[in-house]
Amino acid sequence: MNPEPPLLIIASIADDLDLAHLPWSEPARARVSVNSAKFNELEIVEVIVDGMPFLLSRLSTAETAQKFSEQKFERLFCGAPSSNDSAIGVGPRDMLISARHLPEVNHRLLLLGKWIGESLAASAAAWLPSGRLASFSYFEETVAEYLAGGPFPSLFQTSFAEIEKGLFVTRGLNYFTGQEVRLTAPSGYSVSDVAKRLVRIITDIATRGKIDSPAQAQGIVDGETLNFLPSDDLAHLDITITNRAIKTPPASICSQTRRQ
Repeated sequence: MNPEPPLLIIASIADDLDLAHLPWSEPARARVSVNSAKFNELEIVEVIVDGMPFLLSRLSTAETAQKFSEQKFERLFCGAPSSNDSAIGVGPRDMLISARHLPEVNHRLLLLGKWIGESLAASAAAWLPSGRLASFSYFEETVAEYLAGGPFPSLFQTSFAEIEKGLFVTRGLNYFTGQEVRLTAPSGYSVSDVAKRLVRIITDIATRGKIDSPAQAQGIVDGETLNFLPSDDLAHLDITITNRAIKTPPASICSQTRRQ
């Protein structure tokens, strides 16, 4: 069974658009093959990019509106989709699920979304696992930079929030590794301080896989140590930061979060 597509490309799309005959650009046509017979009578087509299989699915205007009413999205440089917008979902085939964290797979999924959006003059792109909705121009620029050897697009494909003083949780890492982070920072750390460390942690886990045993790592400043403790089911990774330069003790991980 194929899961819900993580990526939505949002545009004003004609009702009679055929997913099997998208107006691909020349570079896309050279690398994409379409297998429309795989899911006959469904609004789904299989697309092969460089030998890797992905699925495209069509969301009507009503289905698109329902998606954005059911799930809360944080917007990046864009407004909410209009009532005339619909979407095309992009996701990996079931045989790629265990390889979703590999840059080779993520590159091609995002590239496919970029090609589709460019061909349809898309207005926005949404990444469902992180709850991010971005203008298509931002998505296009971020993906181009990533494909050119730039950083993992953590701002789009993941997010984090401070749920209580000093306790930060991620969203979106589960898609790549089946694991989310709960980080507890010392009282002297600002949100900006934590963000610098979380971006590095997120990128490492998203591209290399989950941490499955207790570990320690040197922080980004002298005297700083990151302590890693995965939950028994590996669904969460508790991280505490200790810093010898800070006299006040770090906040402790709440016992109720350990039991989750």
